[in-house]
Amino acid sequence: VSYWRATGRQRVNDSGSHLSAEAIFEVKTFVACNSRYGNNNSQISPANRRAKQVCQTYVLKTKKLDNKFAPEIVGDGTGNVVGPFQTMLGRFYRGQVLPVCAGWFGEINIDFDKILRQLARKAAAGDHGLRISPLINNDRKGGAFPIMLHQFRRAIGVAIVRGNAQHKLGRLHYVRATPEEAADACRANHSSNRWNSQRHGQSNWFSQHTPDGYESYEQFRNGYDHCVP
Repeated sequence: VSYWRATGRQRVNDSGSHLSAEAIFEVKTFVACNSRYGNNNSQISPANRRAKQVCQTYVLKTKKLDNKFAPEIVGDGTGNVVGPFQTMLGRFYRGQVLPVCAGWFGEINIDFDKILRQLARKAAAGDHGLRISPLINNDRKGGAFPIMLHQFRRAIGVAIVRGNAQHKLGRLHYVRATPEEAADACRANHSSNRWNSQRHGQSNWFSQHTPDGYESYEQFRNGYDHCVP
């Protein structure tokens, strides 16, 4: 998960005036599983559903912070009183976090697509756009803007699929004959990363790390004698 902080322009009223405000972008990716794709995707796409969940999570977190640190303002949390943390969240661009979600098959949510459109339009308006298309109207078919937008979307899709492939390939060394053996291999080669008093302020991850699974995988990848039990 990544977090971006940037500035945006938010329309204040119908007169067209704008106000610069900070924005929070949260980048989310999700794998192909039933919890993400096993829903009614005809009404809302998996990427937009994940983006909606991100916004709801931020609102719930701010309410919990208000209940914990500002009970004198919000009371027991049953009323409609807005606390200081939820108020500060509303002062960001669009009054909430901006989710940037990408699915397993390269699909993206609406906000992600809007960001790509803005970037493509700015790129098409510069000197680079003039070198791509001779048309003066960038929005026309064959103009610089649709060409740049297509290139941006294709680059994002390729990056997502390539990252997912690397994600899968990076776990080949945990392949075992049964789920139980695979779970044992994961536990043996991972640390809980939790602090305990015996560490004396130092990390002991490397001392507990068991490289047997990695050695077997390297033998398999390099063509040495290897047998999965």
